[in-house]
Amino acid sequence: MLSRTDRERGSSTPLSISSGSGSAGSSQSKREKDGDSRQIPDKLLNRPSPSPSTPISTTVRTSTPTISLLPPPAVSTPPAAQPIRFRTGSRNTVYDVMRDRGWKETDGDMDWDFFWADVHWVHETFDHVYLQEHQRINHFRNHYELTRKDLLVKNVKRMIKTIEKEYGKAEALKFDFLSPSYVLPGEHALFTEEFKRNPGSVWIMKPVGKAQGKGIFLINRISQIAGWRKDVRGNVRGEKDGEDGPEAYIVQRYIENPCLIGGKKFDIRIYVLVTSYYPLTVYIHRNGFCRFSNTQFSMQAKDISNMYIHATNVAIQKHSPNYLSGRGCKWLLRNLKLYLTTQYGAKAVDELFTEMEASVVRSLMSVQKVMINDKHCFELYGYDILIDQNLKPWVLEVNASPSLTAETQFDYDLKHAMLQDCFDVVDLERRHTGKPTRTRVGGFDLVYNDGPVRHERTSNYASYLGCYQPIPRAPRTKKRFGNAPGPLPLTPTCGKNASGSGNGLASGGPR
Repeated sequence: MLSRTDRERGSSTPLSISSGSGSAGSSQSKREKDGDSRQIPDKLLNRPSPSPSTPISTTVRTSTPTISLLPPPAVSTPPAAQPIRFRTGSRNTVYDVMRDRGWKETDGDMDWDFFWADVHWVHETFDHVYLQEHQRINHFRNHYELTRKDLLVKNVKRMIKTIEKEYGKAEALKFDFLSPSYVLPGEHALFTEEFKRNPGSVWIMKPVGKAQGKGIFLINRISQIAGWRKDVRGNVRGEKDGEDGPEAYIVQRYIENPCLIGGKKFDIRIYVLVTSYYPLTVYIHRNGFCRFSNTQFSMQAKDISNMYIHATNVAIQKHSPNYLSGRGCKWLLRNLKLYLTTQYGAKAVDELFTEMEASVVRSLMSVQKVMINDKHCFELYGYDILIDQNLKPWVLEVNASPSLTAETQFDYDLKHAMLQDCFDVVDLERRHTGKPTRTRVGGFDLVYNDGPVRHERTSNYASYLGCYQPIPRAPRTKKRFGNAPGPLPLTPTCGKNASGSGNGLASGGPR
């Protein structure tokens, strides 16, 4: 039975990013070699070294300095003279959270302390405004280097080539968290060659700049993209203005052996908060969730075009004939972790969740060199991760604007609590200015701060992702569900799993 607490973390595979936390300096006087692994110099990570004697490695070692999990002593601070003034066009959970914190909405163009902006405002306006010292915004200027599918692939491929050239294939393989991918139409010839080497394989095509499963489809014959090539549509951001041609797509090798529960496919949503790229500072929330399809998984040729089988996006699944409105199709990540533990054992699941965390950090390292860092900016990303039958995690995509609209009351409570923790980390009220960096804020754990963060009372690195984190009821009852059921308990159930505990975020889990 899985019963870890904050004081106990099981042994696991190393995070394999860097040796030592940047928040506590190392005193090593020379580079170390551990088998075939070699040190990655500071110029590769595009950040200054903490000290001339502090090497940077791709492997976390047991000598990593410890960082206390305990928060700093409470210090009474006088209340702010004025409440935080916020601006946003959203009318979902994030709006409710800002109001519940006592913040005041303003509609002034620049008369705000915090702006929860959409990506269109960032693309069109951010470069033409001057932000005052106290103002904060929820996106980095060129966030699309990570969140646009083709640019993510480009940046990860560049990172792999750099590491392989300088440090060997063993190190480069640690960045193998994306399925083989090609950008069309630019890499059509390369894709055709790869397809011919694996005849009959299944590939998934996705528009590079769209979300919620829009425009995706599967192919198992090269002729199936002929119609797409002739379909002249508007260009996407990043191409020359006014240039006509096929909309840019990314084609990825489809994971044909996903881990299934109840015969149904699922993927995982993880909330990742980046407060800085120089130094790279990453928090990951313990309470993610997994999203299920509502139809039994099948790889038969007749089912290739059935997106209710292959796409787990709620925007698609809610139109499925098997979808139950108001009941949802999600499981809480902790309950998924408990279920997998009964099937594969605690050690294998600890390694899986630690590797998921490592994949998140490596993807951020891949874009660190090109990302425009700005002290006014932070970003809350929604990572979508798929697990295959070998318990290998694959990053599907990274969302710059993860959905904050709730399906059920419990879904609303989860997102409300996560956003409260997010704003506590960002600290717009400036309650922790000048104090030591906090390694845990609510459900957010600091996992990388110019180096991997390993907390005290641990002998080996293991992720806190999916560990128990209570979800309090939101101060208001959500009214936007439609035919939602009555109030749900704090640990809702959708049937019983092998461990006997409730395993659902809402009562609509797989059957």
